[in-house]
Amino acid sequence: MTLPYHLVKVCGSIVFAAQGGDIHSFSSALQHISTWKYPAVQQADESKAPSAETEESPAPEGPPAKRRKVENGKDSVSNGQPKSKKNAQAMPKRPCALALTSDNNTILSADKFGDVYALPLLPTTTTTTTGSESAPSPLPSQPQSRSATPSTPTTTTTPAAGQTPPLFKSQANELTVHTKRNLRALENQKISLGRRALAEQLGANRPQFESTLLLGHVSMLTAICVGTVSVAGGKPREYILTADRDEHIRVSRAAPQAHVIEGFCLGHEEFVSRLCVAPGGKAEVLISGGGDDDLFVWDWVKGEVLGRAAVLEHVKGVAGQEEASKVAVTRVFACTWEGRTGVFVVVERVPALFHYDFLEDNTLQHRETIPLPANPLDVDLVEAAVAAPRLLVAVDTATSTSTEGRGSSLIALEKGEAGWRQSRVEDLPAGGDITMSTTELQKILYSTESLRKLSDFD
Repeated sequence: MTLPYHLVKVCGSIVFAAQGGDIHSFSSALQHISTWKYPAVQQADESKAPSAETEESPAPEGPPAKRRKVENGKDSVSNGQPKSKKNAQAMPKRPCALALTSDNNTILSADKFGDVYALPLLPTTTTTTTGSESAPSPLPSQPQSRSATPSTPTTTTTPAAGQTPPLFKSQANELTVHTKRNLRALENQKISLGRRALAEQLGANRPQFESTLLLGHVSMLTAICVGTVSVAGGKPREYILTADRDEHIRVSRAAPQAHVIEGFCLGHEEFVSRLCVAPGGKAEVLISGGGDDDLFVWDWVKGEVLGRAAVLEHVKGVAGQEEASKVAVTRVFACTWEGRTGVFVVVERVPALFHYDFLEDNTLQHRETIPLPANPLDVDLVEAAVAAPRLLVAVDTATSTSTEGRGSSLIALEKGEAGWRQSRVEDLPAGGDITMSTTELQKILYSTESLRKLSDFD
């Protein structure tokens, strides 16, 4: 089966769309530009990395089980397609939400264990040594070989601080070792030396990262964003806004004072899955959604609720009164639309897009419900110099009840005098084929509702 496009992101005049492990780029006219494919894992190559001299005499006993490695700054080729990877960083736990600081230099990575880490967007070019890091310790002196005569002195060279110790060169070879056990040990020793030489060669140009733990939640973290407001004297101050499964929205200072909690936005009764800072000079206003029946509008600086906007009642108009009893908001997207601020909301497993107007009094008013041929997964705004602005929506075509809805999984919405005009993005690149059942795919694409806590009556 073919994976649908599940994420879309517009960066200037370039549109990025994710399809499984592939990232496709399009122009503002939605013409395909290029494709970045996730590097295929070559298990055979990773599990065996012998040197050139060991290829002729493989070891009877294989090396220990392979460890997962992240190689940075390397150009790789997979399935004949060249691709360049700027850098990669292994995080302590699997990230679930990302955000950039206001200067676009630092990535904030949040995981479901409640921790938020900061790491540079681009790696440093030089290796820095901190006080806690010590210079590599030299290898211990090797014992004198039996083949050496007592009159021959054995000298050992101790590397200087900061230098890599030289590789140990065994004085034994196939001519001096006779037993099968010692031959196996000699072959494994050659493999180990070959691995170390390869690791040093790859690590010489590897970028240096420094990830810093900023803050933590005691609950599962679900969303993160960055807010900036002006303090006394007009100087901007940055804050980190985080949400969790326990209905909390926390306001923390940015680094290096991320341990300082400025306040909370409390009022949700169910999990909070999405945060969105209002655009258009309303940086102190936050819109949040999750498992509650309403969207919340906050003055996050003061921690006060400014208003609520119903979601469930509009979902019932699409799914039916009996079918819809709960909502799970998966996307809250705010942008300038038709001279005012528009907020578009995606609800899990509901084939519609809900359009709200953000009013001058910092409240939300439902404007219209835009029906779609399948369940939406993500939405973003595409602006072009020679065309009217359009909404690009990624949909799950497998949920369409009609044959017409099973085409392209990217839909462009353009507002006309007669209403919304939908057009499918054609000529999409082939790819995204997986061997996975529909049930397994549904669990991956629709996981927000699983954040809801079960009550005694469920």
